[in-house]
Amino acid sequence: MAGFDIKEPKNQKLIAMFMIPVVILYAFFHFFVKTKIEELKTSEASLNEIRKRVESVQGTLKSKDVLEEIKADLMVKFDEINSLLPDEENVSLLLDQFSMVEMDSKVYVVGFNASGTIEGDGKPYRANNYNITIEAGYHQFSTFMSKIMALPRIFSFSELNIELNPRASEETESYEGLESQPRYLTIECTLTSYIFNKSDDGS
Repeated sequence: MAGFDIKEPKNQKLIAMFMIPVVILYAFFHFFVKTKIEELKTSEASLNEIRKRVESVQGTLKSKDVLEEIKADLMVKFDEINSLLPDEENVSLLLDQFSMVEMDSKVYVVGFNASGTIEGDGKPYRANNYNITIEAGYHQFSTFMSKIMALPRIFSFSELNIELNPRASEETESYEGLESQPRYLTIECTLTSYIFNKSDDGS
């Protein structure tokens, strides 16, 4: 059998016929298939990132019923907070609350006068001041203050003036049995209640 002579035109033609498809396949793979593979890898990475984001969002989403419950709870809290700073002063309710606190604290409110309203300076509230005169003991007055501050409103005390009550030395038979309600101090103070101040545009 004769050896394969590459110099033979016939053999060169055969080699060329074999190499051309190989070169075409290589070029197709290198310039098209390989590029598509890289694109697929990039797309897969992007898809994984998007999938993670979707899973994260799904984890934070809640059903409509759950959202309605959350909304209801927030509205209750909003109403509670809103009641702390009402739009108008309900003097009748305020006096009723004071009467209950007065009895519970065992003090005597012997003076209660409105002394003016402070507003302006761009503040979102008005301050209504009341001058109060109370006859009580130390413990009873501290209880009175704590109960006032516990009311569902925003209050503050200021300008306290505490003196011995000269009438306390006048022991009478009518005072017997009221030892838990001493009146040996006269306490004058200013109580301030705060009202929401609506802006001029009504907002």
